[in-house]
Amino acid sequence: MIFAAKAIAKQLYSRSQGMAPRSEEPFATHIPVLIGVAARSQPRRLVEFGSGNFSTLTFLNEKVFPSVLRVEAYENDACWMREMESKLSGNSRIKYHFFEGRMRNAVSEAGVAAADLIFIDDSANGWERAHTVTEVARACRERPMTIVHDYDIPALRLACRKFEHRFPFTAFTPQCCAVWNGNPGRREFLEDVARRIAEHASSLPVTDAQGWAKAFDA
Repeated sequence: MIFAAKAIAKQLYSRSQGMAPRSEEPFATHIPVLIGVAARSQPRRLVEFGSGNFSTLTFLNEKVFPSVLRVEAYENDACWMREMESKLSGNSRIKYHFFEGRMRNAVSEAGVAAADLIFIDDSANGWERAHTVTEVARACRERPMTIVHDYDIPALRLACRKFEHRFPFTAFTPQCCAVWNGNPGRREFLEDVARRIAEHASSLPVTDAQGWAKAFDA
C-alpha cells in the first residue's frame, strides 16, 4: 500500500511538472543530452562522478565522442568499479579513481575547474547526489559545462540552483539539466540541442548512441 501511494505521488508530481512519461531505459536518458552537448562544445577532458554502462562506456566510444581525449571517472562502490573495469579492456583514455566515502568529498581532488564537461550521476539517493552537485558548483569557474542526471528529483533541482545558469532537457524522463557558471550565451546552443532531441525523441531509442551522434552530425 505504501509503495503504491508513493508511485501515485510520483505520477502526480510528474504531471504537475509537465514531464514526459518515464523512459523504459531510465538509466540512459542522459545519452542524447551528453552527445548533443559534446557535439557542440567538443570537450577534451571529461570528469564523471558515478560510472556506468550508459556513461563511461559511451564516453570511450570514439565514434560518439571523438573529441574526448581523457575520461576521469570517480566511483565509491568498489564492487561496481571492479565490474566496470572488466569491461574497459585497458582503454588508455580513462583513469578510474576509487574514493571511499561520500562522493561529495571527491570533488576537491578532481580538478573540476579545468574540465571541459562534467557528468554527475552518483550515489544511491538524490540527497547524496545533491551534495555532489553543490560541491561541483562551488569548485567550478566558467570553463566547464555540467550535466546532472535525474533533475526531476526535487533535491537535485534545488542543488542545481547553486550554479548561475540552468537549462533543463525535458524530452525524456528522468530529465537532465545543464548547469554552468559564467557565459549566459551558452543557452543558445543548448536550445538547439534540445530542439534536435525533441525532433528525434520518438524515432531514436535513448540507448542508440551512434544514432544520436549521427542526428547531431547532420
